[in-house]
Amino acid sequence: MKTRKLSKIFDIKGKVAVVTGAASGIGRAIASDLAGFGASVVIADMDLKNAQKVVREIESAGGKAIAIKTDVSNAEQVNKMAQQAIQKYGKIDILVNNAGIMGRCTLMDMRGEDLERTLEINLKGVFLCSQAVAKHMIEQKSGKIVNLGSSMSSRGSVCNLSGGGADYCASKAAVQAFTRTLAMELAPCGINVNAVAPGITNTPMHVGLWEGAKLYYENSVPLGRMAEPEDIADVVLFLVTDAARYITGQTIHVNGGQIMVD
Repeated sequence: MKTRKLSKIFDIKGKVAVVTGAASGIGRAIASDLAGFGASVVIADMDLKNAQKVVREIESAGGKAIAIKTDVSNAEQVNKMAQQAIQKYGKIDILVNNAGIMGRCTLMDMRGEDLERTLEINLKGVFLCSQAVAKHMIEQKSGKIVNLGSSMSSRGSVCNLSGGGADYCASKAAVQAFTRTLAMELAPCGINVNAVAPGITNTPMHVGLWEGAKLYYENSVPLGRMAEPEDIADVVLFLVTDAARYITGQTIHVNGGQIMVD
């Protein structure tokens, strides 16, 4: 029997990762995870102050990271961010499209600008960042892209506990469709593209919101609780390692089993 070196399969030392929206919440946990396992991390976020705080946390733990102020819906800023990452670290091996905002309007209350902003960040941002980074990955004939979708794209009940959210659900469903198409397009280039779809997660996005949803989850999720950011980050970490080398075009739901019962 051939002996496999599992430590090598899960090793990301020397890799360079770009994580969008990593100044807080799930993105912050992803950036910390990747840095903790040896990757140099570029934190691309509009909130530069908190992004720099995450950099300091990573560096104090012995990791490497830089923060670049980036509006993912702005093509010029996204391309500049990718160029700065290349200038600093010489390459980009991993892209995690995490940046997103939550739409909370009902259909009748939703304005055109509400819909446009949700789609600009949640969908257009994924397009722009993928385009900017993929060209470097294509040149090096390798790379891992992970997009953050949402379990709400497959089920709207919890989103509607807040009284709305159709724009958010639609944007995340589009991200998952984009993931499948991009995975097919980039497969010949040695690039894996997958999505992670979290259930409701204990992040600043949800603090003080949806108390009814929180109770709903605690009572109905098979694993009996809401997700913590680290629950999502650990799955992203797996997908960017060689252990996931034969997985592409997939959406992995991380919601404690909620999708089975709702």
